[in-house]
Amino acid sequence: MTAPRVSVFTWWRRVARFALAGALPARPDEVPTWAMVLPFRLWRSVIRYDGRTFEDLQAGRLSPTLRTLLPLRALYLLFLFAWPLVALARSLRRGRGALRYGRACLAVPELSVLHPHSDYTDREIDWMRPDFSLGMYYAWQWNRSQPAYLRVDDKQHFLSLCAAHGLPTPPTHTPAEAIAMGGSFIVKDPQRDLGFGVAVLSSEEIRALGADADGLIVQTRLRNHPELLKALPESAPLSSFRVITTLDAVTREPKVTRCAIRIGRAGAEADNTAQGGIWAQVDLTTGAILPGVTKKTFGAYTAGEPVRFDRHPDTKKRFADLVIPWFDEGRALALKAHTLLAPEALSLGWDVALAEGAPVLLEVNVWTTCYDYDPPDDALTPACALIANALAGSNAAPGAVVSAAP
Repeated sequence: MTAPRVSVFTWWRRVARFALAGALPARPDEVPTWAMVLPFRLWRSVIRYDGRTFEDLQAGRLSPTLRTLLPLRALYLLFLFAWPLVALARSLRRGRGALRYGRACLAVPELSVLHPHSDYTDREIDWMRPDFSLGMYYAWQWNRSQPAYLRVDDKQHFLSLCAAHGLPTPPTHTPAEAIAMGGSFIVKDPQRDLGFGVAVLSSEEIRALGADADGLIVQTRLRNHPELLKALPESAPLSSFRVITTLDAVTREPKVTRCAIRIGRAGAEADNTAQGGIWAQVDLTTGAILPGVTKKTFGAYTAGEPVRFDRHPDTKKRFADLVIPWFDEGRALALKAHTLLAPEALSLGWDVALAEGAPVLLEVNVWTTCYDYDPPDDALTPACALIANALAGSNAAPGAVVSAAP
């Protein structure tokens, strides 16, 4: 497909429909705009299992006094209407790529909002997985009916569900058990995302936390599979295999639509790209690792060529072309988990640990971000079509926060 063309006047009409009239998107190409507008509609509404609102997510660093005094919701609406002007200002600095970048800003605004310094070709625009739109759809669903399947976003609840269904996860311990066992453990704060809140702590450090250790997830440290250690340093954090599962539009059964691996740096405590890791796609047929990108280089081009890495920056050893360990098993595990834990979810990202012994599930990503590039299929339109169809079939009541499109 070709990236949809959205004029400034079309953008303004859509913002007015979605923000002021409360309409739902009627077509897949309208979904990215609706997703950008949704925070305005649900500004102070609970949109996550943990009780957070969009105001919490957008203005969480502000003091309660400032959040009360500042017209934050109105400012967000002003930002939406001003976005074409912001996009124009950004585009003028792009030289030869100005027209393409401006088109991307209006057609798929999440790309330019989340990655303002990146350049985009039609491949990125068409084939980018619309994670922001999916996340906003789940926020809308939670606000509307709090479906049980979205509780998988709660890391503690996820581990309990996996145990109930016999799905493998890393051995998990209470703080008291870890202190008695001795040694070091992976400790996670379940309230934090993007790999933050993950630390390697000794049993003595856990003891020193006292009551603060209650509520933390304490797990056995797992070692990277020997196949990965051909390129990764010994001190690299455990690498995870991201398996994207998406419902088939006809059968409504999940299928694997994307695969990637996160490769961490030496001495890091998490492999996440937010902490300097590399995101590398995995060939869906062979399981071979492809050259990857970092958060900073996603969408970046040099001399007309996309910036890619095929060697680990610490070992200088080539990771590209290594075959993912547990490739078939990891995909099968993700599909089984989607079917058992969240059969209604349109699309989810499962993190499978690439450890010795056997693959295990680390977590599932509902509000996920993927640095995908050059996938073998169009991703934007099918996923947005799933969202648009789900919204059209939702039969939203007039009293809901958003109502059906006219």
